[in-house]
Amino acid sequence: MEHMIKSGPVFRMVGLNHRTAPLLVRENLAFSEQDCAVALRRVTELYPQSEAVILSTCNRVELYVAAGPHGPTPEQMTAFLAEFQHVSAQELRSHTYEHENRAMVEHLFQVASSLDSMVLGETQILAQVKQAYQRAAEAKAVGTLFHALFQRALAAAKDVHDRTELGSGRTSLATIAVALVQRVFDQLGDKTVLVIGAGKISRLVLRQLGALRPRKILLANRTLERMLDLQGAGEMELADLAHLEQLLVKADVVLTGTGATEAVISVDMVRKLLKARQYRPMFIVDLAVPRDVEAGVGSLTNIYLYNIDDLEKLAEENRRRRGDQIAASMQVIHQHAQEFLHWFSARNTGPLVKQLYANCRRISDAELADLMATHPEFTPEQRQALGRTLHRVVGKILHQPVSFLTGKTPSHDQVHLAAAMETLFGLGGTTDGGDAADGHAAGEGPQSSPAPEASSEKVG
Repeated sequence: MEHMIKSGPVFRMVGLNHRTAPLLVRENLAFSEQDCAVALRRVTELYPQSEAVILSTCNRVELYVAAGPHGPTPEQMTAFLAEFQHVSAQELRSHTYEHENRAMVEHLFQVASSLDSMVLGETQILAQVKQAYQRAAEAKAVGTLFHALFQRALAAAKDVHDRTELGSGRTSLATIAVALVQRVFDQLGDKTVLVIGAGKISRLVLRQLGALRPRKILLANRTLERMLDLQGAGEMELADLAHLEQLLVKADVVLTGTGATEAVISVDMVRKLLKARQYRPMFIVDLAVPRDVEAGVGSLTNIYLYNIDDLEKLAEENRRRRGDQIAASMQVIHQHAQEFLHWFSARNTGPLVKQLYANCRRISDAELADLMATHPEFTPEQRQALGRTLHRVVGKILHQPVSFLTGKTPSHDQVHLAAAMETLFGLGGTTDGGDAADGHAAGEGPQSSPAPEASSEKVG
């Protein structure tokens, strides 16, 4: 990427999550797999010198960019998200956050490690980050920098879970949802539970429900094949989603988490069923984004509706229980961030430092040649001594600034220092700083590994 260092900050991201934006805003901005593919192609068309990844889950939407000299600013990135999903850019800005360079790297590592999740310690986000990276790779939207960065993010997350107790107990959003059901019902032995959807969230829910021994578990989905894959999660009856109304008449508890883009349970549907249900209470937990259940359903008689945001209180209790693992996890993340940034710094400043020394020595050699030409009386020994002295002077003058750029503890100012050095010493034109601009070719990075295999499973 030509003049990568001069361009200023290289890594940028903008996003929103469950702490900064309500569910309505998140579901309006949510990207389906197809949306992601189209959006990534559009980003790289608009900014051909940039790499991009879109991470969209039930609790966050984030756009990551490795920006070249003409890459998008955070304001342009926010405007792009708003325009693509047909939402107000002004409203979106009131809910977004942004990070650059080191802060972005550490944020991504925290996200992948579940330290930024609603449910601290859950492992589903690792699969989601992997899937987002894989989608971007398939769309040819990532190159050397993001191949290295996201592979390191996955490695950091796995290291956190291996070296700490952050993920002990297999805590997940499904665990929190079932815990909420337990708070409402002392036991489920006389209850029928309906699980809608056959993705990963449903698999986790079914595993949790098995220990509660409900009278009956109904699993509904549009395709039989996906449901057959879940039969190992416990005893259940399989049903076609086309019969949803009849299933809702039977259900006492409903847990839903499909990948549908529109609600599958409407106010009108449930209102028509109230009499057939004899106005029995129905407890619904909607784990989907966009939501599977229209918000108005919760206002109907004896219908109790909870969505992802309603689970925040229980998730906070989980966070307090696991709080002692946060510091240990952050140490692991800082270590991985340091190693990645050192690799990145060396990769980007190496050509710059080489050119700086070459330019300075070329100048010193030219001055030395002029001096020798005007003093033919100098002996060969004197000429050699002057040459060595001049080269030592150049080395000592450059030692301090070069140390800042090549130190093992990368500074968040290194990119700006490198840009200033390019300007002050007139070094433009030979430092490429990366391949994000030139066709997104895959390259080597710290602990690089093959791109992860694609997953067809939609995760929450």
